[in-house]
Amino acid sequence: MSSSNWYLLMIGAIFIAVIAFVFGTIVFGYESEQQAREVGIFIGLWAPTFGMLGARALILENNSAVK
Repeated sequence: MSSSNWYLLMIGAIFIAVIAFVFGTIVFGYESEQQAREVGIFIGLWAPTFGMLGARALILENNSAVK
């Protein structure tokens, strides 16, 4: 997967996490605000992982272009 796709996935995870954290009871139908916040935090924790995978893919793309 290309680096730009990983970065878009990271941005999407941040967006979904914010929506789940703030509007989780309305948008996703969670029973309590606490549950919505926990899900938002869990989804948000994946964003740095996707960002690092994007950085790794970018480094690999740059290394393959140099050779």
